[in-house]
Amino acid sequence: MVDLLGDALHTENLRETAHCRILYGLLQNKDIQKDFIEYFLPDIDCSFESIEIPYPDKRRIDLTIKGDTFFLIIENKINGACEQNKQIDRYVQTALNYYSANEIYVLYLCGESNKYPSEYSISSDTKDLLCDRIICKNYKDNITPWVASVYEHVDFDEQPFLKSALLMYRTYLENKYKINSQYKEMNNKLDQTIIETLGLESMSLKEKINVVEDQINNIDKISERLSSLLQEYKSQNNEKNIRQWYDECVKILSGHPVLTMADNIEFGFDFKYRNTRFRCCVSYDNNKKPFWGISGLTENIYSRPNVFNDLQNFVLQSNKGFHNNEYNSKEWAVSDYEDESEIVNKFITLTRLICSSEQCTLIE
Repeated sequence: MVDLLGDALHTENLRETAHCRILYGLLQNKDIQKDFIEYFLPDIDCSFESIEIPYPDKRRIDLTIKGDTFFLIIENKINGACEQNKQIDRYVQTALNYYSANEIYVLYLCGESNKYPSEYSISSDTKDLLCDRIICKNYKDNITPWVASVYEHVDFDEQPFLKSALLMYRTYLENKYKINSQYKEMNNKLDQTIIETLGLESMSLKEKINVVEDQINNIDKISERLSSLLQEYKSQNNEKNIRQWYDECVKILSGHPVLTMADNIEFGFDFKYRNTRFRCCVSYDNNKKPFWGISGLTENIYSRPNVFNDLQNFVLQSNKGFHNNEYNSKEWAVSDYEDESEIVNKFITLTRLICSSEQCTLIE
């Protein structure tokens, strides 16, 4: 925990997943856990002893907090990460497997301002289902003061490492959002420079408003285009990686099995297991880490539970280092995220495992 925060002080922008791991680390303390729930879900009536917080690494949902009366989905957009198609819908559908609709909450955390998920990420049906249980907060105005408040209540003599970690994270956030005393002075100077550059001092209030609004509109247009370019570059980079991994795997496997690509963002091969069609593949999900997996082509875990569970056990019990992501959707027999440096080795190992099974038949 302290090491991770120490690295943060030397990093311009922590990834969303890093902030999730930091929150996860803080929330292992029962007092901080209780304070977090009371701060962001003040109306929740629950047994704090019942709370579980799965580790966020390699999860399709950034962070979850599970209680006896609620399921909180925490989605981090601190660095302006792009929304994904039906992302919130998928998360809520996962939660509905374990909790009733009125027990499900979404804490949507952005960087400097509160933003509601767009229609691209959340459908009108899910909006109606959640009603006011979509909570939009941000790191600058909510997480930072919450961390500062928790810091004040932790006794250094009793918990020196936790106290130090909180101070480091608070300092990181205050520097990131320029809200400490040093940045307040800088902001005052910047305000004065803007006033002088735009000639606002001699204008009427109405003229000042019009000029500033025009400047904000220009900035918004630039920001919008930059976001679009960033998403385009990320997509191109993902496609480049997929092509590179595909070529590496084709060379290693020497045509057995024959690999195919789909939409430049996925490659793999089809096979039958107990007369059910599956695809073993590598792809990207939500512009995060790449993942490997085996998905049903015409069936899912509900329509053929025995087949899917048997195939999953075959992979997980192979002692090849495979793990299954608990938030997989119903079409996946087994799947998980993997580091880019290891994805080829993982796919090759999985492919050879499938090809060695007498119950698996390749579909050429």
